[in-house]
Amino acid sequence: MSKATVTTLHPHLLADRAARPTPEDLADPDLRRLLARAAGGDLEAFLDFYDATCSVTWRLEMCRHGEEGCARAATVARYVTAWLQAAGQARSGLSARAWLLGLAPDLPPPSSSRGDAARVGA
Repeated sequence: MSKATVTTLHPHLLADRAARPTPEDLADPDLRRLLARAAGGDLEAFLDFYDATCSVTWRLEMCRHGEEGCARAATVARYVTAWLQAAGQARSGLSARAWLLGLAPDLPPPSSSRGDAARVGA
C-alpha cells in the first residue's frame, strides 16, 4: 500500500476504530509482531499497532508542537513513515514504541523564543 493510500484511508479507518478499546498495555513482543505483520502488508495489524501507540504518540507531538493542527499533521506523518518503514523496526534494536517515537516526522519542532527550557526533555 502506498503512502497516498494510507494517508487517504487514515480518517475513514480510524473513525471505524473509535469505538474499540485502546490496547495500550500491549507488551513489546506483541507490538513487534504487529509491525512484522504490517511490514508484510497487513493493514489490520498496523491499525492495531496504531491503537496501542496513538495516545503516547499524540502526547509527544503535542509537547513538540504545542498546537493541535501541527501535532495532528506530525502524528499522521509519523504513522505514514512507520507504515512505510515497518520492516526496519526489527533491525533497529529498539523496542517498538521507542522505534516509533524515534522516527523523524516530516515536520520539525517549532523554534522557541523561550530558550532552552522550552525544549522537550530540558
